[in-house]
Amino acid sequence: MAKGDAQEEEEDLDEREQVLFQGPMYGRDANLKQNPRLVQAALVPVKRMVTDALSRRAHTVLLEPAPGKIAIRFVVDGIAYPAGAVPARQGVGMVQMLKLLAGLDPQKRTVQQSGGIRSEYTGKAYRLLVLSTPVKGGAERLRIRIENPKDSFIRPQDVGVPNDLRQKIRDFTSDSKGIVLACGPPDSGITSLSLVTLHCTDPYLYSVFNLADVGEHSLVNVADYEPEEGHDLAFTLDRISRREADLVYMPPFTDPKTTQLLFDFSDRLCFVGEIPCRTPIEAVQTLIQWVGVDSVLKHLKGVVTHKLIRKLCDDCKQAFRPNPQLLKRLGLPPEVTVLYRAPAPPPADDPEAPTIEELCADCNGMPYYGRIPCFEVLEMSDGMKEVVAAGADPAAMRQQMFREDMRTLQKDALRLVVEGKTSLEEVQRSFQGPKGRPAKKRRPRPQA
Repeated sequence: MAKGDAQEEEEDLDEREQVLFQGPMYGRDANLKQNPRLVQAALVPVKRMVTDALSRRAHTVLLEPAPGKIAIRFVVDGIAYPAGAVPARQGVGMVQMLKLLAGLDPQKRTVQQSGGIRSEYTGKAYRLLVLSTPVKGGAERLRIRIENPKDSFIRPQDVGVPNDLRQKIRDFTSDSKGIVLACGPPDSGITSLSLVTLHCTDPYLYSVFNLADVGEHSLVNVADYEPEEGHDLAFTLDRISRREADLVYMPPFTDPKTTQLLFDFSDRLCFVGEIPCRTPIEAVQTLIQWVGVDSVLKHLKGVVTHKLIRKLCDDCKQAFRPNPQLLKRLGLPPEVTVLYRAPAPPPADDPEAPTIEELCADCNGMPYYGRIPCFEVLEMSDGMKEVVAAGADPAAMRQQMFREDMRTLQKDALRLVVEGKTSLEEVQRSFQGPKGRPAKKRRPRPQA
């Protein structure tokens, strides 16, 4: 970047509305008066960085130590972009300032700390969830997760859950018995997915209780149940059952003892929750280890997971007519006549042609705007139960999912392509492994 361009960008930042920090979350304090030198040196650079991140729609900010500097990256729609770097000394000050704003101890660098900052930008409230992690050499890596409390999408229609999947989950819970779980990798939004799964049921037909801490999420027609003092979980579930409950939303399934208790009660209640497993197959195998294969075969109804894929910008996506051979290779219906893709860059020999940035200011030339989920559901059908009873081999379970035409991430991603919501190139990118290699045991692999 030329010196004049850098100066112009700096002036734009100065003129732009800045983020307002409104204090730490979780009842903590941030005493800025006790750290005047830190505030003087680092508060303005921190405000500029966070303002820049919010203006670019970043959902994560990463500050990572590198030789002689702190590298800054913004993650937008799941893609990390370089956002500059600052000298090491200034970067350390910015990390300490962010920790101070979050009510953390800026001097503690050898232990992991987490907190949050309430903030506002362009009239919208944001939560900045701060996590500092020590690394070798006494440095720290800092991550900021940016959340808008109003973007609390737990209604299936807001998220984009297809109608047939909503019906499938309703079928799982229709007899008010059993276990229905959501799973996914860390930081993939499995709590939101489990709440969406809960709301795929019909809370106006069933009596639904909640035993989990759902934060600022608002559950629709779901009654919070506060266990009385001295009542253990078994006694609490017995009382809920006596109140003619149908469904109970539970805290995460994280230990064998509690999970066994829930499986024992699933003859009387249907439980919906989450389990910290990367895939539905891994979730089934974990449950077998915890409660035994017989309980899994008897009570588990299904496991849901999802994957977020970038959504094509509606204002600049371009339609094209797909080759029939491409449709056949991907297993798409031959009657599909139009798909969409990102606009192509201008010809190199035409300096007058508009750039992608000029074609669409809304997406800033990416040309994707936001993300949309594709879904996968492992159903405990009779055929799947036979595979699980025979040893729950992952490859055999995956093959059974294909054999029964169960919804898989890859297949559902192609549904989004057909609906014009994303591109084949984005699906291919999303399902590639490290360094561009296709992820193992994932198919079909779209080829543009």
